[in-house]
Amino acid sequence: MGNLLALTEHEFKSLWYSPIAYTVGALFLFLQGFVFWLLLMVMNDPRVDPALTMAQFFFGGTFFYWFSALIMAPLLTMRAFSEEKRTGSIELLLTAPVTDTQVVLAKFFGAWSAYVLLWASTGVFFLLLRRYTVFDWAPVAGGFVGSWLLGAVLIAAGILASSLTRNQIIAALLSFVALLLLFSVGLLEIFIKDPETLKFLHQVSVMEHVGTFAKGIVDTRSLILYACLTAACLFATIRVVGSPRWRA
Repeated sequence: MGNLLALTEHEFKSLWYSPIAYTVGALFLFLQGFVFWLLLMVMNDPRVDPALTMAQFFFGGTFFYWFSALIMAPLLTMRAFSEEKRTGSIELLLTAPVTDTQVVLAKFFGAWSAYVLLWASTGVFFLLLRRYTVFDWAPVAGGFVGSWLLGAVLIAAGILASSLTRNQIIAALLSFVALLLLFSVGLLEIFIKDPETLKFLHQVSVMEHVGTFAKGIVDTRSLILYACLTAACLFATIRVVGSPRWRA
């Protein structure tokens, strides 16, 4: 456990040694601030359904939310394994007294912590909004939890993509395409009429579950889906890193 914590701390700090993290963070906060301002303008329109909340719009209710997720995860994870393998520094890490599982988990938790931190910083927008109006905090809290859990899936997929290549640009592209395909599952509902198939797609769509969290509802099915997807990606990464061909 001590090794895992030490490695995670190192991975988290190493992200901030690079200008990439600061660039991603600045662009993310600027985009989310702009979106929040736009949503305030929209919600002031009397034609908008008053039952809809800011949390439902902000967390998964716009194209910008999903665009941010598609861009953030690949940029935060593309250097995880690919850059270290390209420079040869991965050999020092893998020959240290740590397991492959600890190495993979440390890289995952390091990148996920940065993802969580960036999303948590948007809480300032809601604190400012609270000074001028009253709203229910449950959907806001649910939206953050849903975004963090979704982020775990995205970061795990990005870590897996990074372990498959030496080139960090290719790793980012692989991650982007994989996440795009993952998000496309929910879009298949447009072309399918069978009720049972639609029900299944609704249950496995990561996009639908974020909307559930943004309503202030914590569904165990959502927790299980995100946990299973994250675990599957991390397990695959551990197998890739542990393979003799990868080490060679």
